[in-house]
Amino acid sequence: MRLLAPLRSGATYRGWVWLILGGALMMPFMVVGALGYNWFHPDAGFEGVLDPLVFAAVVPLVAAVSLLLPDREVERTAARRLLGAGFASPADDDSWNTRWRTGCWFTLHAVVGGLLSGVTLALVPFAVYLVINGARNLLGLDTSGAYAGRLTDWGLLTGPLFLIALVLLVAAVTAGMRALAPHLLGQGAADRLAASRAETARLAARNRIARELHDSVGHALSVVVVQSEAASRLITADPAFAATAMAAVGETARGALAELDAVIGALREDREETRGPQKDLADLDALAAESGVRTELRITGDPETLGRLTSRETYRIVQEALTNVLRHADEPWAAVDLDVADSGVTVAVASPAARRPRTRPGGRGLIGMAERAAVLGGTAEADWGAGTWTVRATLPDHSPNSDAASDDTAPEGTA
Repeated sequence: MRLLAPLRSGATYRGWVWLILGGALMMPFMVVGALGYNWFHPDAGFEGVLDPLVFAAVVPLVAAVSLLLPDREVERTAARRLLGAGFASPADDDSWNTRWRTGCWFTLHAVVGGLLSGVTLALVPFAVYLVINGARNLLGLDTSGAYAGRLTDWGLLTGPLFLIALVLLVAAVTAGMRALAPHLLGQGAADRLAASRAETARLAARNRIARELHDSVGHALSVVVVQSEAASRLITADPAFAATAMAAVGETARGALAELDAVIGALREDREETRGPQKDLADLDALAAESGVRTELRITGDPETLGRLTSRETYRIVQEALTNVLRHADEPWAAVDLDVADSGVTVAVASPAARRPRTRPGGRGLIGMAERAAVLGGTAEADWGAGTWTVRATLPDHSPNSDAASDDTAPEGTA
């Protein structure tokens, strides 16, 4: 029964329509071939249209014309709707690679469609003829005619068998063409490589945005939580401190909202509305003041000599390190040592820790710092020893001038 399933499938008959369309495409070329045939055989009449040699002779002409197709999407639409083929259209429809593959498909469509259309035109009337004469033979009527024999005598059986064989042939051919369609009409290797690169770039951009959210907004929320909890505990005992803490909460929250708006704008690719200055080492004093961590800054060298990209990524690493101090250190105190040299910058953030801190499952802080440093060819790592947890990062500064120029036009919230 599975062998006969194509007889009941609508896909078989839609594919049959596709084959007949291919025969229609082939017909003008056969007429041209017949004219050439009649040039050498003036008395041939319509024989050239039916001559297999003429059919074979016009195939190169079909292939040549197929390369000049003005609209290759028509063939793709027909393959999708009638054959049920699934594939994505090539990104560049005018490239040579797309043209020759679509040309091969058009040629196959015309050749295979021409052959199966011819078989259909010949076999369906013949099967009907067999059935009629089989019935006449069963009734004892005269079955003499253009064709007589055992096929005619058993026409009630042989006629349907011929039709079933034709339908199964159509189903097999259309199934083969359906499987071939993605290779000739779909995206080629270059298209798939370009799509893969675009997807990689998209994922990298999303990762950068996620990192920005974690580093900026996550830091701000940590400060808000710590300061608000301190204010709620001391609002009666020390109202002045509570007022100062709440003012810091408001300032931090406003900054977080600005950063969140910038990152969301970048996520929406609204670049014209998300341009703005990005924080770098020039804002390090402000970061230390608002971080909620008692910070001792020790800076060697001039941070302004660094390129904007290096300065910005170093700021983000310090920001994340202070956030981790606020969350996990035994007490909210940290020493930040910044050493700026011609080749780059080295930063160390040390905080008290009686025991080695446990890395939380899913924690992104250390991973984000390492990623930021790796983008510039640097390193970032953390270690524990002598009751101190230290984050160290080294970032080279390859081209400060080009960094500054390129960063001035970068949207807020992207790395």
